[in-house]
Amino acid sequence: MIIPEPAMTVLPVPHPEVVARVLPDGSVLFHARTEVYFGLNETGTVIWSALAAGASSEEALVAAVIRQWPDAPQADVYRHVRELLAELSAEGLVIDPGVSTG
Repeated sequence: MIIPEPAMTVLPVPHPEVVARVLPDGSVLFHARTEVYFGLNETGTVIWSALAAGASSEEALVAAVIRQWPDAPQADVYRHVRELLAELSAEGLVIDPGVSTG
């Protein structure tokens, strides 16, 4: 078993102005203020859904993906979770908890 790098200490949360629409093969995120559209594949949709449901750790996000795809290599899932969180953050679709958006 591959041991992943240390987990993020605090997960970001979905920006309150982001609307998510689930589609048959993924989902689309839309930030109402910035007008940013962002497409998610099925894996990204599972991760986003877990974030929106209040996942409190990186491990919880990984577990959500592994539940959906039990044969997925855990190290790859950790990498995908981190990459997606970085992309979502760069696009302003997630924010640090407690950050004022007003």
